[in-house]
Amino acid sequence: MTQRASDLLGEVADRLSADATESGMVAAEAVRAIEPELLKGYRDGSLDELVKMSVAFLQALFRSLRLDSKLPWPEYYTQAREYARRYAEKGVPLESLMEGLAVFRRTVLARVTDELGESPYADEVLLLAQSRIGDVIEHLNSMFIRGYLDYTESKHRARQSELHGLYHIASALGRSLDVSEIAEVGLRETLKVLGLQAGAVWIRDGARLKLAKTIGMQPGEEDEFSETGRSGLMRVVEVSSGPAESRVDRIAGEWSAIRAELRTKGVLLGAMTVATRLPRTFESSDLEFVAAVADQIAVALDRARQHTKEARTDYLTGLANRPEFERAIDRAVASAERHKRRLALMMIDLDNLKDINDTYGHHVGDEAIRVLAAELQRAVRATDTCGRLGGDEFGVAMPDADERDAREVGLRVREALEHLNRTAKLPVPVEFSIGITAWRQGLDWQA
Repeated sequence: MTQRASDLLGEVADRLSADATESGMVAAEAVRAIEPELLKGYRDGSLDELVKMSVAFLQALFRSLRLDSKLPWPEYYTQAREYARRYAEKGVPLESLMEGLAVFRRTVLARVTDELGESPYADEVLLLAQSRIGDVIEHLNSMFIRGYLDYTESKHRARQSELHGLYHIASALGRSLDVSEIAEVGLRETLKVLGLQAGAVWIRDGARLKLAKTIGMQPGEEDEFSETGRSGLMRVVEVSSGPAESRVDRIAGEWSAIRAELRTKGVLLGAMTVATRLPRTFESSDLEFVAAVADQIAVALDRARQHTKEARTDYLTGLANRPEFERAIDRAVASAERHKRRLALMMIDLDNLKDINDTYGHHVGDEAIRVLAAELQRAVRATDTCGRLGGDEFGVAMPDADERDAREVGLRVREALEHLNRTAKLPVPVEFSIGITAWRQGLDWQA
């Protein structure tokens, strides 16, 4: 990073700090829309208190962008921990608080981007801002976790092992983006804390649940236990002793067990069952602990899913990025060679992208890219893979297709874009070119 980029970021931080109140009001409205649960943390669900909190956090985040800023971080982190404890006391899920902080992060980066405008240092400064704010967000999230643990500890001092286990799980899950590892860590620590012998995690795969991990199964028991876990898996038992218990279910029969749904932001991601072969009556704190672990696993799974998606897709269009597109072609070529099938490739160039960017700005250029990508996706078949290979270059891998099939798709794309040009949805017509080829046995597509 250059000194100029650091200085420029400092100047931006000063301007944003002076305008934190307005940013806080906008961010508070966004938080309320995304996570209305956070209003439970204030008297009468008042937005005014949420605005005050938003301004305080944004002020700290803006100032953290300056390398030479002297901030009372211990005081800020203590305050964040207390915020978290209060939210926990009100029954607000930890994921809601973390999502609120994610809104603040997006707000800061959006404001930085707006302030930079067309600066030649924009990309470098934005990367620097992301790095600096990332460290602060990580510490604040850690304080949020500790705040929730503070509340749990005050309510259940007799269950110190549970608290230690939950913190260990949260820390371990925060370091992993592997689904199997997430399932194993959550299961193993839960079994250890509650003194249970066996467990399983299912992950949602489309309309079904797929077994992802089991621990403690004897030979021949895995299928039996899996079926036990599946039966009635989607039932939720309402009990009177607290919101955590409404997310879990006791299993009767050969196993003394608890199962919990893995949900985040209202979306079912999977389910977890933990069990013992010994007769056992579970206490409310056991159910609360399993529900808390399930929440942590769900957040980790959601983060892993998002990371996988971001690693494989182009951020602007949602199409496959270049590495993912090349992997798709490799798979298609291997299948074509093995089964002696056809394969066609199509390349599309947005020929006047540079002129659009230079004349109308990058925001119009980005819109032209999105328009082309959308029309491309509408024109291809469900089995085809579309990718953005570079700034103005797109590709389509078309299994079981020849050049004639590809030309038909190309014609649909051309007609759609020409229609858009006639309707003037963009301030300038989109100019493009299409190239088509068919792969043949023994041909190296990368040559």
